Amino acid sequence: MFDGPLTALIAPLSFPHRRPRRAAGLGGSMHAAWRRWRTRRAIAGLDGLTLKDIGVSYAEAEAEANKPFWVR
Repeated sequence: MFDGPLTALIAPLSFPHRRPRRAAGLGGSMHAAWRRWRTRRAIAGLDGLTLKDIGVSYAEAEAEANKPFWVR
């Protein structure tokens, strides 16, 4: 193998790159809250036939859609 000045530049490129880890805490919980809000808005927009197809009553869908986004 070549042991010249380029070895110091090429060696780091041979290792697999790692993505930085996502910081736990506020970022993850905010993402989860946003996903709950988006899902509940989608449930609120479903019609009766679609609710029947997925096996959810109108009352169950309404109760879920009316929950605040911070409640699981």
